[in-house]
Amino acid sequence: MRRIGRSSGSRGGIVVGFGLIVFALAAEAAVAPGSSLPAAAFRTVQGGTITTAELRGKPAVIAFWATWCSTCKAELEHLKQLHARHGGDRLRIVAVSVDEERESLDAYLAEHPLPFTVCHDPQRAAANRFADDEDLPLTVVADGDGVVRYVGREFNDTTRPALDAAVQAVVAPPPPPAAP
Repeated sequence: MRRIGRSSGSRGGIVVGFGLIVFALAAEAAVAPGSSLPAAAFRTVQGGTITTAELRGKPAVIAFWATWCSTCKAELEHLKQLHARHGGDRLRIVAVSVDEERESLDAYLAEHPLPFTVCHDPQRAAANRFADDEDLPLTVVADGDGVVRYVGREFNDTTRPALDAAVQAVVAPPPPPAAP
């Protein structure tokens, strides 16, 4: 660890350094399981707006991605399967592209149509409410109350089962009440 602002005989630099580490860790985990979805608005590619408040009432997957991210595109293909399995009735999926150029997004969607809501966030205004870094993919699964149940920062054969389990957990009907 690099000590910042430490003069000889002073421990203030260590405290400042530790504080910066804590701040950095908190910044990376802007959204974490158990937290509420942050207030954010997403601009759909059709020109409408969806807010995280509007997502409440139904489980949701919010996937931040870009056309240049091969891992993101693989995850989108998997989200198509989840959409087919759970449909729009039980699960809402919102794919938020952070591509700077709308033309790149439109060209991708022309070749690879998505059956769920697609939004464009070129300045990362919404994405920054979820994470303070620019790493992709970023996938958030929330229950119908808007409580985050899963945050994924990768997508591959190892992480796919955790995403599937998180989606299954939020779309599963609640267990019947215990008999008295």
